[in-house]
Amino acid sequence: MMPARQMLAMLVLCSLSAQALSQVYTWVDETGRKHFGSQPPAAQQAEAVTIKPGYAGETRAPAPETPAQGAAAEPAPAKASRREMCQSAMRWTVTDLKNLREIAEARKSAGRITAAEYAQAQKNLAGVEQRISLQDCVTSSGEDQQRYECLSKGAGVLVCSGLMAAAMEEAEGQARQRARKP
Repeated sequence: MMPARQMLAMLVLCSLSAQALSQVYTWVDETGRKHFGSQPPAAQQAEAVTIKPGYAGETRAPAPETPAQGAAAEPAPAKASRREMCQSAMRWTVTDLKNLREIAEARKSAGRITAAEYAQAQKNLAGVEQRISLQDCVTSSGEDQQRYECLSKGAGVLVCSGLMAAAMEEAEGQARQRARKP
């Protein structure tokens, strides 16, 4: 079983990622503090936040081939397509980490997480940032390559790393235990 601190950090990151995937609103309260949330407040004007979805238009439409090009053209080397996939994974990861950091800051400001939880989340995000690199992606294989391919599609760090699934399984186990207690 995972230690409580690691589990807490993982759940914080999972909640941040789930928050990042839903519609987010921003508003300023009476004291001038900026807030973010999935539900806009009824009594205040809120603005929908556009979370940049990444680079959906990355695939280029192929130029129309002339008959001469079609016969003589050779497929692009696999290294080029791997590099493009890795570049997409890097762009998505940068976007995802930026969004997670901003959401963590907003949750801390709103009092939804403690300073210690915020610091741990930032440390975890920095660790992810250090472990993911273009060079590592280009030379990856097996499960690592599958994770980078997942990242290149914009699924997010928590989903592609398996942390989201692990946190959900752990939470389900804890809920089952609580349900069994009298």
